[in-house]
Amino acid sequence: MAEVKLYWKKCSPKTDFETVPGKAGVYIISTLQKSDDKYEVKYVGQASNLKERAQQHWSKNEQNVELKNHIADGYAMKFSYAELPSQSDRDGVELFLFKHFDPVYNKCTPSAKTPMACNLPEVRKHK
Repeated sequence: MAEVKLYWKKCSPKTDFETVPGKAGVYIISTLQKSDDKYEVKYVGQASNLKERAQQHWSKNEQNVELKNHIADGYAMKFSYAELPSQSDRDGVELFLFKHFDPVYNKCTPSAKTPMACNLPEVRKHK
């Protein structure tokens, strides 16, 4: 399996979306768990414009009802992202993240055929 080294950055959705670049990449949405102060992955994705996609998730127009409701509940959340210009690399990394984390709010399996391994940010799989 091919592997790519990503440079993960993170922001707090309530204050920092202006720091997210309008570039292509992959991302993880995670929630702080009060039981142990660790961030747990709820959703993974990719976008041709990370800033726009982040803002869409936190807007009233979010199509994923479960994710929208979770965001509306006001949890402490983190948006972790890494720039990745190649569409085929984004497809493979998104599939890898999906298989690794098994996020509860992703509705369907990403369309890539082959996962592309990558280093992971400091978040954990949903229990």
